[in-house]
Amino acid sequence: MEREQLVAEVQELAREVFEKPNLVICDTMSAADVDTWTSLNFMKFLTAVEDKYGFKFKMMELLQLRSMGAVIDATLKHIA
Repeated sequence: MEREQLVAEVQELAREVFEKPNLVICDTMSAADVDTWTSLNFMKFLTAVEDKYGFKFKMMELLQLRSMGAVIDATLKHIA
């Protein structure tokens, strides 16, 4: 899967979980950029990504996922 396609699909998940229908994600986006990005909502978002693509993030990966770019890159590694 191309990165651009993954970004578009993950953006849709982010819009749903963070309840922001017009949210446009970018690699540097983090909790500071989205007022509904709580730790609980972020875990829901990561679970939605895992469920959509059929994999589980490892615990050590989770500790490093602090931006959308990190989530996209980690997801690409799992689905490649």
